[in-house]
Amino acid sequence: MSAAAGSATLWLERPGPPGPVEAMVLERAAAAARAVLERTRSHPPRADPALIELVIEAGADEPARLKAAARLGYKPTDRVRAMALEDGTAALSPETAEPPTGRAGLGPAGPPAALPESWAAARIALRFTAEGTEQDPGRRVVHADDLGGLTLLAAAVGPGAEPVPDVRALGRAAATAPWMLTTLDAVAETASLRAAATALRVHHSTLQDRLAHTIPVLGWDVREPRGRLRLQLALALRRLHRNF
Repeated sequence: MSAAAGSATLWLERPGPPGPVEAMVLERAAAAARAVLERTRSHPPRADPALIELVIEAGADEPARLKAAARLGYKPTDRVRAMALEDGTAALSPETAEPPTGRAGLGPAGPPAALPESWAAARIALRFTAEGTEQDPGRRVVHADDLGGLTLLAAAVGPGAEPVPDVRALGRAAATAPWMLTTLDAVAETASLRAAATALRVHHSTLQDRLAHTIPVLGWDVREPRGRLRLQLALALRRLHRNF
């Protein structure tokens, strides 16, 4: 007996003619396999690292890169992005695939011929990611498309670069209270202080008290528009200093 489950075929072998029990077992197995295939069909299969290195190599000839992309299952008209993973390795992902669960920078989606540019952007995006912990709050997955002019900061912060005073101020602030960095990150990432309080699961008045505490430590008021922008830039620079 056999049954189709998406692009796969399942079969059940047993001595003698099939009966109703076997048919039920096969039907349920096909349903389970179909559910798994539908959940994972947009995820790229494990690929040869050497082929991935070739398709993202800017110095390689385009015909060679397109041939490698074809061996990875991508047609010239497909839209695919490069991903820079936390361990420094590269991965490829179709445009419609779900983002990875781990820390990663995602380059712009485009045809396979544009993967070297996508890889370069993904590596920059990875530097703007965070661990998502109390001491390093922030997004674990960052899309290069969302960074805009912030990418210019990455070129200014290299190994050995001295942190600007605002980044050093964040370090001093972090030493004053365990909730400091997560609170500041919530203020920087949300649309309003009330939204920040909701994200932090604290009362609005509690957040106001916390932010009042940050003013003498940071040296500016993050509740004001200019202070919030200053905070956003300081947090971005802090991540760039932490990620090379």
